[in-house]
Amino acid sequence: MSHRVVSALALAILLATPLAAGELILPLAAGAATDGTAYATRVWVSNPGAVTRRLTYTFIAPGVDGTKVKSGGALEIPAGDTVLATNLAPDGKNGMLLLNGAPQLLITPRLETSGPNGALRAASAGPIVSGLELAPGNGRLHLHGLTHRQGGLITDLYVINASRQSAQCTVEAFRDNGSPIGNTLRFTLPPLSMRVTEKAIATFGTSAIDDARFAVSCGQAFYAWARVAKPGGAELNVVTPAPALGRDVAQ
Repeated sequence: MSHRVVSALALAILLATPLAAGELILPLAAGAATDGTAYATRVWVSNPGAVTRRLTYTFIAPGVDGTKVKSGGALEIPAGDTVLATNLAPDGKNGMLLLNGAPQLLITPRLETSGPNGALRAASAGPIVSGLELAPGNGRLHLHGLTHRQGGLITDLYVINASRQSAQCTVEAFRDNGSPIGNTLRFTLPPLSMRVTEKAIATFGTSAIDDARFAVSCGQAFYAWARVAKPGGAELNVVTPAPALGRDVAQ
């Protein structure tokens, strides 16, 4: 199997159909600490099949209505290849990719922390959002084990509206004993968009807490996750929604 590094072309595609089979949303987490530590998301695309497969993509910046982004680029993934796609987003910018392509293609994102000299400090598997991961409109997703410490771990919250309609969203924060932290955060998300709340726990009025929980809800199909990292350090964690018990492991 050959391996290549492919630079992305343009960063947008006309969004004319709803999220469907063959479509994925891939959140991108980026940024930089004051000491020069950089945060980025790397994306690998594999084609295990016997024929070339096509992948189209768009970069959607936080707060932007994804249905209004113009047409952009595509990748041709040869049979048997694994492609490391680079330059999918502006350097140092958060956002999300809308991917559309052959269902045989395999996508693997990885969040990475690199020191000022470019050396890798930490890595964590990144989230991928498809119909299976989405919560329905007015559903609720819970994120556990969140932390905010001055000079320590900090939680950034990412909320995605996967619908082609705007959505009203809420975020509630709780301590580990179930008592609420601050007031409910309310906001509107444009169609096919993402909101990033940096230092999210601090927005609820507390400056030092461990094992906090967020409960997120939106009026349209949505997804939420968190990045918990120490700015300038090697700690990096991805917190995805907690699954609920209630289904048999085997049928």
